[in-house]
Amino acid sequence: MLLKVYYWAYFMEEVVFARKASGLVRELGFQDAFIWSIATPAASGITFYSVRMAFTYPGSNAALSFLIASLIILPITITLGIMSATMPRSGGMYVQVSRVLGSTIGVYAAWIMVIGWGIAMGLLGYIVTGILGSALVMVGYAGGGAGFISAGSAMATQLWQTVGGIVFTLFFWIVSLYGLKYVKWIERILFYLPLVATILAILLFIGIGPGGVSKMFDSVWGEGVYMKILNAARDKGWGFPGFSWSATIASLIVPFWAWTGFEAVTFASGEVRDPKRSLVYGFIGGYIGCMILYTVVAWAVYYPYQEFIGAYVFLANKHPDVLTGIMPAAITPSVPFFAASLSGNLILGAIIAVLIALWYANSIPPVFVSTSRTLFALAFDRAFPLRLSEVNERGCPTWASHVTMIWGIVGVFVAAFSVDIILGILDFTMLNFFWLMGLSALLLPFIRPEIYKMCPIQGKIAGIPLLSILGLISFAIGFWIVCFSILEFTYSVAAVMAVFLAIGFIIHAWQYSKNVKEGIDVSKIYTVLPPT
Repeated sequence: MLLKVYYWAYFMEEVVFARKASGLVRELGFQDAFIWSIATPAASGITFYSVRMAFTYPGSNAALSFLIASLIILPITITLGIMSATMPRSGGMYVQVSRVLGSTIGVYAAWIMVIGWGIAMGLLGYIVTGILGSALVMVGYAGGGAGFISAGSAMATQLWQTVGGIVFTLFFWIVSLYGLKYVKWIERILFYLPLVATILAILLFIGIGPGGVSKMFDSVWGEGVYMKILNAARDKGWGFPGFSWSATIASLIVPFWAWTGFEAVTFASGEVRDPKRSLVYGFIGGYIGCMILYTVVAWAVYYPYQEFIGAYVFLANKHPDVLTGIMPAAITPSVPFFAASLSGNLILGAIIAVLIALWYANSIPPVFVSTSRTLFALAFDRAFPLRLSEVNERGCPTWASHVTMIWGIVGVFVAAFSVDIILGILDFTMLNFFWLMGLSALLLPFIRPEIYKMCPIQGKIAGIPLLSILGLISFAIGFWIVCFSILEFTYSVAAVMAVFLAIGFIIHAWQYSKNVKEGIDVSKIYTVLPPT
């Protein structure tokens, strides 16, 4: 132990981080690690894109697609939980990758992540505005009056979804600046409310079943509406395809997107109490809980409706004028909408829809925190401008939060152009870290044995560290996911990504030049873990 103290004392005198201490506060515990692992990913992927799959990937089985994707990512989750407990520092995988594979690779992966998470934050605010608008329409038709209908219909338009996305981004920016203590409690409240509503929705789907769905739907939206939608879709050319393995595999892009963000709490590792317990058992346990939730919801929503979901989504996207001629209003297709439509009462349905829509809202705070902490970690290592490492008296990175807010607003406008084409970009940017993290885990015991000694898992199989085996599996899966995501790229998307990457490395090169002028040997920074 004494040698370890001397080791740190020697290097901390030689290494010049932004400060001698991070200034961050350990606010998160086991419950938060568990909640963030579910709340962050459980948003548009399962509540919006899962029903959209019937249209974008005809013949796909949503439940099977979500289950396959979840099992593919599970080894990565286990590896990441162990690595985060080994190196519990803000910046998460950036620290893990840069301390093993080098600063340049770490900066590349971190900046890619910042691009994706910023866009995702804007997308979440954009989509939730439309779904909340649908709930207001239900309230209006339940007796609330024309004002609710007009307001709800307006919220589903591109203009007001853009405004809503900006408002959500600004709100959580303000909350973040007040400190992680407030973020933590808001996140807990925003987690349990939609969880209860989602369980109620699952019970509605199963309890009503295929035999009672048309009657219940018509009781909410009008006599004969259910069959009119099915017949209109057929008349317009919707084919109601049977199950297809190829469509199911192609649709994996959706559950991969749905899983983006599950690792959010690991980027705030430096603010987690008892990281070995919270980041191994809480984080991995939360992932397994979310995997069960995903598979059950994706199966349950299609169970009563079956072909109807594809018909409704088809009309909503290709022939909205036809849909508005049948329905009282063209409501955005989503799990909240389909659950509310079986409630038998528009007021009850609106409450269910609003509460389930909170999955979108509760994803934004962890995404905001993760993005700001990654920028903070880059600055703390002097890879980005030092101003981004400044913290306020509440332990919140200030300038990193400001930049995150700006990037989130950019994401709102990106989302306004298309909610489908950006899935490839988001999967690539938000899942890019995993193959590099896997490679880092593979090599950690051999390249950085002094850090590996802090790993909570020291077992070996045939003389090979278990961590290295998990790292190899994670590397292979992560690399495949990245290649799979790139298949969604167009030439223009690739060009935009190249510009975004160039911006990040221009900033990095400028800061690196500044470090050299100040006589700072940056290479030494990456020989030790950042101070807490």
